[in-house]
Amino acid sequence: MVTDKKQGNEWIKLKLNKKDESIPREIRIDYDGHVYMDGELYDEEKSKYSNLSIDVEQHNRMSSGEETRRIIELSKEAKKGETITVKDERGPDRRETTTVKF
Repeated sequence: MVTDKKQGNEWIKLKLNKKDESIPREIRIDYDGHVYMDGELYDEEKSKYSNLSIDVEQHNRMSSGEETRRIIELSKEAKKGETITVKDERGPDRRETTTVKF
């Protein structure tokens, strides 16, 4: 069984209860974007699961709670039913907006 060398690097872990040979029993994705199926590093070309394709996008930013703190602060001042934009970021290829209705 091959696993990632960093401890605590696990991000998402899916365990399937259904016993079927055409699907993996466990899918794990770490913070680096590596995908493991049944404990082995996933390689689409060598995979024994022909009906499965996985694509993991990697981004350079992780939320560290700033948005949550800002939402809590805004909730103290907001009126009921008011919609407030918490964050509005624009990049060359995407736009990210966080809006909350109180």
